[in-house]
Amino acid sequence: MRMSLALAAAAAATLCAPPAFPQDHLLTRETAQARLAAAAAERRHALEAVDRVLASPEAAQAASSVGTDLAAMRAAVPALSDAELADLYVRAAALETDPVAGLDPDIKMLLTIFLIVAIVILVLRAVD
Repeated sequence: MRMSLALAAAAAATLCAPPAFPQDHLLTRETAQARLAAAAAERRHALEAVDRVLASPEAAQAASSVGTDLAAMRAAVPALSDAELADLYVRAAALETDPVAGLDPDIKMLLTIFLIVAIVILVLRAVD
């Protein structure tokens, strides 16, 4: 009795369901492509900002004081995940937009060292 009732309910649900067509997607192809293009542009912008900070003389000085190869680090930045890159982008943008306002050169150097150490840690974690 239970089995026949369950089969009857499943048959009724199947027959009463509206038909599904391939064009009834929740997201159109154009919208998906636009979102992918926007994400790629955002990633490219973040990569450029982080690379600008790493190309600065302060970054070279900070990397040498920590004993890190800056060229290898700059080459490894594109391999970071989107979340890791976004985090570094926020830090790099803070250094670019407000590099001197109230900060003496020593604090700016420490912030740059912190950025480099964060990149090293993220790259090492991504490699493992």
